[in-house]
Amino acid sequence: MRLSEVSGPEGHPLHPFVVPLAVGAFVSSLIFDILTWTRPGELPWLVDGAWWLIGVGLIAAAVAAVFGVIDLLRIPRQTRPWRVALAHAALNVGVAVLFLIGYAWRAGDHVELDKTRPGQLTLSAIAIGLLVIAVILGQTLTYRFGIRIDPRASAEPPTRRN
Repeated sequence: MRLSEVSGPEGHPLHPFVVPLAVGAFVSSLIFDILTWTRPGELPWLVDGAWWLIGVGLIAAAVAAVFGVIDLLRIPRQTRPWRVALAHAALNVGVAVLFLIGYAWRAGDHVELDKTRPGQLTLSAIAIGLLVIAVILGQTLTYRFGIRIDPRASAEPPTRRN
């Protein structure tokens, strides 16, 4: 089995298929956090729910990252899609690190709190802001450049004749 087959058949990559689980879990965790502030004391279980959603998001992000790296290896180097893919990957690593920090920070008290701590809410909001940019770059790779959708996008660039 070739490396490219591990990340899904041509035209049907697995990376964009797995990504929505991570994105949905991370965004939902932020929504839960915000709801604990809009109705303090009324929805304490949302603090715990946000912690669990971040955990699910981190697992899904790790799976998506594996497929994303495989796809990245197929993009010709020093091209515009390659640079966009590197920025997309770097942002996603940053998002994962921020959520990992938040996950560890919440681990000790997520069951006892009736609303998310202000710093935890801020950290998640910043991570989601970066995630939005990363998603836009990922969509650019798929919809503008056709990476893993159009076989010509992953082909070697033509060589110049002198």
